[in-house]
Amino acid sequence: MKQSLPTFLIVGAVKAGTTSLHEYLQMHPEVYMSPVKETNHFSDGDMLFEHFNVDYKQDVNVNLEKYLEGPMDKKIHIAHVRTFQQSIQLYRNVTNQKAIGEVSNSYLYLPNTATAIKQVLPDVKIVMILRNPVERLYSQYLMNLKLGKIIERDLLKEIASDQAKPIKGWGVSHLYLEVGNYYEQVKRYYDNFPAQNIKVILFDDFKKDAAGTMRDLFHFLGVDENFALDMSQRYNEAGMPRFGKLNYWLTQIGVYGLVKKIFSPELKEKIKSIIYTKDNIPKITPQEKQHLQNYYRNDIEALAKLLNRDLSAWLQ
Repeated sequence: MKQSLPTFLIVGAVKAGTTSLHEYLQMHPEVYMSPVKETNHFSDGDMLFEHFNVDYKQDVNVNLEKYLEGPMDKKIHIAHVRTFQQSIQLYRNVTNQKAIGEVSNSYLYLPNTATAIKQVLPDVKIVMILRNPVERLYSQYLMNLKLGKIIERDLLKEIASDQAKPIKGWGVSHLYLEVGNYYEQVKRYYDNFPAQNIKVILFDDFKKDAAGTMRDLFHFLGVDENFALDMSQRYNEAGMPRFGKLNYWLTQIGVYGLVKKIFSPELKEKIKSIIYTKDNIPKITPQEKQHLQNYYRNDIEALAKLLNRDLSAWLQ
């Protein structure tokens, strides 16, 4: 039996549009996406498994062996595919697709991932989508409020609380500030892979012209760039919990994690409409924005030089 391996990896960043990229790529007949969206396979060596927080444990709590033995017809959002043998099983249903890929946001942030990927897939294409780090951070904060992962309504207090945690890491703390320090993260890939094999997308460009961005990405991946996508669906939209403290409590004791596993997609959507609202979503204050822009300024300027891109809008 022919063994297939990924020809491209979307490595991040968190809350920068990777879910939309994944969903659009999945529509293309010449693209095969891993049935486990985020495998975290190549970042395994940097994971602090024994320190994972309760929310993340719920997210990745999957009977992976059973899933890999089955038809893999139902998509899984996130898991930890720890062995190489497990990882290649994800691609056993590949037929004649030209591009084979997966998305794992941990790949951009965690320090040893780029070299781990290079050892196994030296010719793989790397895709990343970067968002203004202040907007990215605030989007992550709103998501955590929505999903009941946090309850603190003061942004800077929430960041300070996360920074003060004695043990920090992927799935351990929220890494609000750290994830947006892109320069070193991106540089690791340029240090390990030829520039022609790296595609950096700016979230601003994707937002302005999603269809054009996808055509460009299809060209980079070597598939039909004129394939017409259905872009009517919105993914991971912001929202607020209608019942804040109850929402937090139900998440912490694992009720929402159970709901995600046992209910149908249609029923889950109905439940979401009851517990979440798109009204009264708080906006970042000018003071908070200025504070975070000052924090990221040097990193943004270094990244702009590395990419030879104008990122001044991120500091306005």
